[in-house]
Amino acid sequence: MRNWFLPLIILVYLCLLLFGLGSFSLIDWDENIYGAASKSMLETGEYFRIQVNGQPFSEKPPFFFWFANLFYKIFGLSEFSTRLPSVFSGIFSFLILVQFGTLLHSKKFGYVWAFLYSASLLPLLLSRTAYIDHLFNTFILASVLSLYLYETKEKGDFRSRAIWILSAAFFGGIAVLTKGPLGLAIPLFIFGANRLLDLNFKIRIFDFILFGIVSVAVLSFYYLTNFLLYGNEFIVQFFDFQKKLLTKSLESHTGPWFYHFIVMFIGFFPWTVFLFPGAKNWRMFTDPKISRISRYFLIWLGIVLLIFSIVQTKLPHYSSSIYFPLSFFVSYLILEKPEILKSNNFSFLGIGLVVGLIFLLLPQISEYSSSSMGVGKELLPTFNFWDSSSGLALILGILIGFVGLQQFKNGKEEGKDLFLASTWISMLIFVGILSSTITPKIISFLQDGNLRLYDKAENSGNQIVYYKYLSFYPMFYREKKIHMMGSYKFKDETFLLDSNEKLSIICNRNSVLELVLTHPQRNFQEVAAENGIVLLDSSPK
Repeated sequence: MRNWFLPLIILVYLCLLLFGLGSFSLIDWDENIYGAASKSMLETGEYFRIQVNGQPFSEKPPFFFWFANLFYKIFGLSEFSTRLPSVFSGIFSFLILVQFGTLLHSKKFGYVWAFLYSASLLPLLLSRTAYIDHLFNTFILASVLSLYLYETKEKGDFRSRAIWILSAAFFGGIAVLTKGPLGLAIPLFIFGANRLLDLNFKIRIFDFILFGIVSVAVLSFYYLTNFLLYGNEFIVQFFDFQKKLLTKSLESHTGPWFYHFIVMFIGFFPWTVFLFPGAKNWRMFTDPKISRISRYFLIWLGIVLLIFSIVQTKLPHYSSSIYFPLSFFVSYLILEKPEILKSNNFSFLGIGLVVGLIFLLLPQISEYSSSSMGVGKELLPTFNFWDSSSGLALILGILIGFVGLQQFKNGKEEGKDLFLASTWISMLIFVGILSSTITPKIISFLQDGNLRLYDKAENSGNQIVYYKYLSFYPMFYREKKIHMMGSYKFKDETFLLDSNEKLSIICNRNSVLELVLTHPQRNFQEVAAENGIVLLDSSPK
């Protein structure tokens, strides 16, 4: 049975990740951006030039888009295929944590670590969406752990060291090709900071020459090829975008400096209650058996929170790699000091029931919040019992987990296993049901109006224009190019307003007066409106 346990768990995990995966449209902006970039590669066959809406797209490197195209070739172009790279990442990270945890401590620790990470709220959501971050984080993890294993083998023969230095360079390079420079910067910073704290300044020059050769070779596969084919356009625009992220709050994604600390507590649900005991018992992580890897993860946690507290653009997934360190610390705490489960059982139950109740009442909350914003009830989706079932599944799983904790408190060791297993599987079922029931209705309500306006604009035969407004939704689901005005993401085409072209302009309602006043040489007539977005027909007077 033991030989079948890991394959069985992986099969269950995979099935639950796939449950409801393609049941709702790609979400604006990020999922539709990456979907549109992947779709463009499929249609044009240009795999070394990333394009969205017929224009170069330089905000992200291509690895996720290449991966999505692999699944397009197998399963066809769809939301399901576009999200499969993240599902792969979920499986891959689970296997890494089980294997490394077993090597580091014990098989049980490996499974507990994998369970905690894969069922944490934010990593779980990211493993089911077409956001790049889960895949990016997994490659960083592989690089960091490879550097740790390199250090443990450093005094051995070259062959035993080389496999891990090559692995660190390869996965770090792939991480850079997935999202950007932090893919190598984070592993190297962790390694360097750890050496500094150890006062160990001895470096095997040949080993790191090898590291440099492999990482440069991986990066050159795209960057050098792209440069030879298209010049320095991508590199210049990519680093310009990174500078904007650091210094400006883009698309109004702003927040206080402690934004990512708040996200950390929310995103680590349902294990959040164990973070405080973990901090309180920090001395247990100085045990020589795990002190080095604990320091690796502490540095990782600190540097990511520091970087993204400084970065002006705030989004929850930016700091999502911290759940590897957090789940490591809590997993070790659960195994080595299990009494913390007994003392935090009611906190676990209370927080779990509150979150479950929120999702149980989500249809009513959606109706109330919409009506308070002046949206008529007749415009809202029709909700039913099944739209509350995700909350019910979560509450049931939390209650079973609490029963397990009570059994453990009464001296039954199997109660701890019941707690972990029921919480893990209920989180996966909860998100799967959520994806299959109420989420499609909410996403359709929020986004489909944009497609209806686009379709009316396309049927008019006019050139379609987005004026100081942006949605990537039609770029994945429709074909005709949209002309952009007032967006830093695309080449500006405001000159069309001075031409004799007939235009169908989609914009925010508060932009209509601006258009009328600044372009008196044109007529503007409202054709339709959806949720504060307006479609205008415009022609020269």
